[in-house]
Amino acid sequence: MEEQPKYGIFRIEKIKLCDGGEIMGRLKHAFREFKNDSFDPELTKMNKSFILGSAKEVMKAYKDRINEITTDKYKPPKNAVGIYECMFTSTAGAIPKERENEFFELTYEQLCKTFGKENVLAGTVHVDETTVHTHWFVLPIFNTTSMLRRTRKEKEKGIFRTISQLQLNASHWTGSPALLSKLQDIMWEGVFKHFGLERGEVELTGDRTKKKKNKRSDLKKRDEALSEKEKELDQEQERQKQMALELSKTEEKQKENEAALKNERQALSEEKADFEKHVTTAAQEAVNMYDSLKRSNEFENADFPSLPAPDSNENSLLYHFRIKPVFDAVVSKAKQFFSQIKLLKKSHKEEIEKLSNEHERNLQVAKQNAEIEKQSAVAAAVKKKADEMTSAINLLKQDIQKEQKEKEKWHTMLFKKFTCLVNGKPVEVNHGLTDAYLKTNQQLSEWEGKSGDELIDLGNNYKKLNVKCWRDYIRAKFRNKENNYDMAR
Repeated sequence: MEEQPKYGIFRIEKIKLCDGGEIMGRLKHAFREFKNDSFDPELTKMNKSFILGSAKEVMKAYKDRINEITTDKYKPPKNAVGIYECMFTSTAGAIPKERENEFFELTYEQLCKTFGKENVLAGTVHVDETTVHTHWFVLPIFNTTSMLRRTRKEKEKGIFRTISQLQLNASHWTGSPALLSKLQDIMWEGVFKHFGLERGEVELTGDRTKKKKNKRSDLKKRDEALSEKEKELDQEQERQKQMALELSKTEEKQKENEAALKNERQALSEEKADFEKHVTTAAQEAVNMYDSLKRSNEFENADFPSLPAPDSNENSLLYHFRIKPVFDAVVSKAKQFFSQIKLLKKSHKEEIEKLSNEHERNLQVAKQNAEIEKQSAVAAAVKKKADEMTSAINLLKQDIQKEQKEKEKWHTMLFKKFTCLVNGKPVEVNHGLTDAYLKTNQQLSEWEGKSGDELIDLGNNYKKLNVKCWRDYIRAKFRNKENNYDMAR
C-alpha cells in the first residue's frame, strides 16, 4: 500500500484593529482562560506559553506596540488589520514527540525573521486537542512610505508629500493570493521542510482564484531518483562483472595467441634461415652448374674442330659450317640455364610474397592484441578510481554518523530525559536542560513580581494548608476549588 503524504499546515487569521473583543476572545482561547468541556483538563495543564503568560499581558503589549507607532503624522486607521493569529500544525503523527520542542523553536525563529522580533508578542502550545499545534500572535508592522493629505494649494500646484515610518501594513504580506502563496513558501522552507513534510501547493489561475493541487513531495521524488540511481549502479556493476569476465577470457585468449604467435615467429625465423640458406645454396648451384656446363662433355664431344680459329687457307663459309655446331650447343645450354634461373626466381618471388602476407597478418593480430591490452588497462584504471571514490564516500559517511551521534547526544541533554552520575549513582533527569531552565525561569518570574505583603500572605497560606513548596500549594488550592464547586452544586 502506498504511504499517504504528510503535510505541514500554516494558517493565518487577520483581526482588525477595531475588533478588540475578537482579539480578546482569541487570546483567551489560546491561553485557556475559559471553561470548555471539549478539552481534557489533565492535558490542558501540559500546555505551554512563550514570552507572555496571559491574555491580559498580551493585550497590554499589543496596545503599547500600537501606541509606539502612533505619531502626529500617522494614526492607525480603525479598519486596518491590527494583529495576525498564526497557527502551525501538521498531519496527525507527522512530527515525532521528541522533536516537538524543535518544531516550536523553529516557528518562533521563522516568525521573527519574517515579521521582526519586536512584532511577535506571544505564543502558546496546545497538547489537549487531537494534534499538537502552536498559536502565535503577531503584529503586521512594516516600514511603509505613504502619502500625506494635501491642502488645496498643494493640489493646485501638484505637490505631494510622503512619510516613511512604521505602520500597520498587512497588505505587504497578505495583500493578494500571490503574496499569501509566497508566505506559505517561506514558512515551509523555514519550518516544515526540516521535518520532511510536504507543502500543499496552491496554483494561482488567471482570475486570481485558488486551486489546490497536491503534488508529489521532494522527498518522494528524491527516493525515486535514488532508486533509479541504485538500479543504474546495479546495472553498471553487472556490466563491470561481465566486462571483467570477458576481460579474463580475452586475457586467456591473448596468452594463447601470444604463444601461437611466438611459435609462428620461431617457425618463420627458421623458415627465413632455411630460405636464406636455400638462396645461398641455389646461387652456388647455379654458378657450379654454369661451370659444369662450360666443362660439359657436350662441348668436348661436339662435332667441330678443336681449334676455333680459321685456317689460313679456309674461307669464311667453310669456317661457318665448321664452327656453327659449337655455337648451337652453347646457345642450347645457355637457354636451358636461363630457363632454370627464371623458374628459380619465380619460386623465390612466390615464397617472398607468401612470407610478406603472413607477416602482415601477424602484424594486424599484434595490433589487435595491443588494443585489447590498452582497453583492459583503461578498465583497470577506471575500477581503481571507482574504488578510491567509494572509499572516500565511506569515510565521509562515517564522519557524518559521528557528527549525528554527537548532535543527538546534546539534543538529548537539552530536550529529552537523560541519566547522569550523582555520587557514583545513575540518576534519571525527568526533563531536558532547556525545559528545566524554562520552568525554573517561569517560577522565578512569578516570585519576582510579588510584593512583600503577598509573600507574607503566601507563607501564611502555606501554614494554613500544611504544605512545604509551591507545587504542593497549587495542588491543595486546586483541590479546595474542586471541593467548593461540588458543595455549591
